[in-house]
Amino acid sequence: MIDQVRALILEQGLQEMAEHILHHLHECIYVEPTAAVTHLLGASRLGGNPDLPAGWSYPVFHDEPLVFIGQLNLEEIQSIGVPNELPQRGLLYFFYEAVEQSVYGELADRDGWRVLFYEGDFSALTPVPYPGDDPHGTLPANNLHFSKGLSLHMEAISVPDACKAAYYDRFLSAFAKINGSYAWNHQILGHPHNIQGDVFEEIDSFRNVESGCPYTLLLQVDTDETNLKIMWGDVGTIYFVIANDDLRAKRFNQTYFSYQCC
Repeated sequence: MIDQVRALILEQGLQEMAEHILHHLHECIYVEPTAAVTHLLGASRLGGNPDLPAGWSYPVFHDEPLVFIGQLNLEEIQSIGVPNELPQRGLLYFFYEAVEQSVYGELADRDGWRVLFYEGDFSALTPVPYPGDDPHGTLPANNLHFSKGLSLHMEAISVPDACKAAYYDRFLSAFAKINGSYAWNHQILGHPHNIQGDVFEEIDSFRNVESGCPYTLLLQVDTDETNLKIMWGDVGTIYFVIANDDLRAKRFNQTYFSYQCC
């Protein structure tokens, strides 16, 4: 795949930018949802119901249940072969205040999103339906297909004036095609597909730090009216991000969040 990017750089006459572009490529996992016909316990999915262990409470925010965004089976993630520091097995669960969409990542609203981790026996899991009465409290259930891809840290790339037309008008669209991108940008790992500036820098701002420790993108969920019947603001995206030192310690309760839209 990197060889395809090199060929594309040459094709578009961007040789003077080649080293810079290649330096800011990051391996990632692209996520393609398809409507779930059956519920496979412990499998990765977006939407539907979470498979929770007995005794766990469904997470709430301001006394209202959060919306289940999805769960990732880490053995499935690790089988794709993208280097990472995630645990080798277990389930990650993602929840967000998706009914009102009033939480944007400020730490004062930290209970407005939740990432939970379970590494016990999957036979102890049970599907738990949304406990609220809001008709938008459950997203349609989707099974997931994972594929290896490349993400590009576009904000870090300086584009000379002479290269702007070739880079912005032709290279980026062609890069999306060879990269296996779909109509939506659901992604795990790599660099976020930013809409309003660098997501990692935004997390630094929320934390009030100059330059935080390196981050890992746990999950990026794009506007997807086809599969998830959801739009984030004005065609936006939500991001779940964890600092690498918290990741290594499995402190998923310390996950950060960002919400960006056009």
